[in-house]
Amino acid sequence: MEYPIPKHIKDFFKLVDINNNEFEAKGSIKCSCGSETFSVYQSNNKMIVKLICQKCNKKIIIFDEGRHGWNGFVCKDDFLDRSQLFEKVICEKCKANNFGVLVMIFSQGKQYFIDECTNNDDSFSEDDWVDGFEWINISLRCVECDCTEEWMECETM
Repeated sequence: MEYPIPKHIKDFFKLVDINNNEFEAKGSIKCSCGSETFSVYQSNNKMIVKLICQKCNKKIIIFDEGRHGWNGFVCKDDFLDRSQLFEKVICEKCKANNFGVLVMIFSQGKQYFIDECTNNDDSFSEDDWVDGFEWINISLRCVECDCTEEWMECETM
């Protein structure tokens, strides 16, 4: 079974739901060092989301609306202010900044991408379908107080 896990996070995305399929994938983010605890930073009103591993300091761009999803990857619709600084995200309840990160990706599926993109534009391959997703949700769970919130969602089509 193929899942709509974008290439830029595939190595960090650990499936967590039994209902994952071609149209929806839910996973937690796990650094290559094994840690699942991150500092979270956002820019452009959560349209760029960066994680920094608490164990090894690896930086992971989890979402960039100007480069990821249908509008960013397929349409190349990048309107973001790249000079805008990142802001550290803190827990609203306890003010800590250590989070577990859960990501949900929604897709129109592989065949839709093939019909819309690869049949009309040879700059795309069938394998690119995972990068043309339609929606992303990011939930954060504070490691300190266990407060969980659906922190960000973005339609990317």
